[in-house]
Amino acid sequence: MRITLRQLQIFEAVVHTGSVTAAAEMVSISQPAASQALRELEALLGRPLFRRHGKRLQITPQARLLLPQARSVLSQIEQIESMGTDDELSGSLHLASSVSVGNYLLPEQMASFRQKYPNIRFNLDIGNTQHVIQQLLTGKAEVGFIEGYCQHAELTTQIWRRDELVVFGSSQEERPEDLSWEDLQEADWVMREVGSGTRNILEQAIGKSTTQLNVVLSLAHMEAVKQAVIHKMGLGCLSRMAISQELNSGLIRLYNTPLELNRNLLIVIPKNTTLTKNAQGFVDQCYEMVST
Repeated sequence: MRITLRQLQIFEAVVHTGSVTAAAEMVSISQPAASQALRELEALLGRPLFRRHGKRLQITPQARLLLPQARSVLSQIEQIESMGTDDELSGSLHLASSVSVGNYLLPEQMASFRQKYPNIRFNLDIGNTQHVIQQLLTGKAEVGFIEGYCQHAELTTQIWRRDELVVFGSSQEERPEDLSWEDLQEADWVMREVGSGTRNILEQAIGKSTTQLNVVLSLAHMEAVKQAVIHKMGLGCLSRMAISQELNSGLIRLYNTPLELNRNLLIVIPKNTTLTKNAQGFVDQCYEMVST
C-alpha cells in the first residue's frame, strides 16, 4: 500500500482544524472515512501523527516534519490541475499574523498577490504574538508575521520592515505636549493584553526608568484600546499605522516622550522547513514591496 493524496489531504486538514470531524467536512468525506485514512497513513509511516489535547488533536514533532512535504505535494497537484490557466501558483496559503500587521499591512500584500495569482486562497489567523508562535509550532500556519521579538528555538526570524509606536491620548484631555518619565508614571494606561508585541515593546522601552505603569485596562483588540483612550480612560500606545484615522479625525493627540519605541516587524517560519512555492512566493513579494 502507498500513501495517497486523500490521506495527505486529511492529514493537512486535521492539522488546520484540530479535529477529524471538521477535517472530514473540509474535504467533503464522511468522518469514518477520514479516520480510516488517517489510521492508514499512520500505519504506513509507523508513527502517530497526532496526540489528543482536550477535545483537539495536536500534531506530533515527527509529523511536523511531514507537514511541509505534504503541503508541497498538495500544492503541486493543484498547480497541475490549473495548468489550463495562466496562473503559475494556485491553492491554499496559511498565514498567521499579529494584530497590527494583519489589520494594516497584510491586506494590501494579499490583494497584490491575488492579482498575480487569482487561484490562491488565503487563510489568515490574527492574534497576538504568542498566538502566532503557537500557530507556527502546531503547523496551522506556514508563515507568521509579528512585531517585536521571537527567540523560540524551533523558529527562525527575518526582519521585514520597521514600525513606530506612539503614545497618544484623548484630544479632550489637557496634558503637556511633552511628557516626562514622571508624567508617564503618574498617568493611567490602557494597554494591549499581556503577550502582545506592542505591550512587550512598551514595557521594554520603559525598563528600569520608572516603576510599573498604572495599567487600568488591558484589552485584546486595538479598536477597544483606541475607544477607551478616546473616552479618557488613560494613555495608549499603538503602532502609528493603527491610529491614523483617529488622529486625522481629531479624536486623539500624540505626545512626545523619552521612550524609544521603534521596532522591527518580523517574518517567522519554522526551522528546518522548506516553504511551499505559494509561501515562498508570498514572502518574496513582501520583501519586494518594501523595497519599491
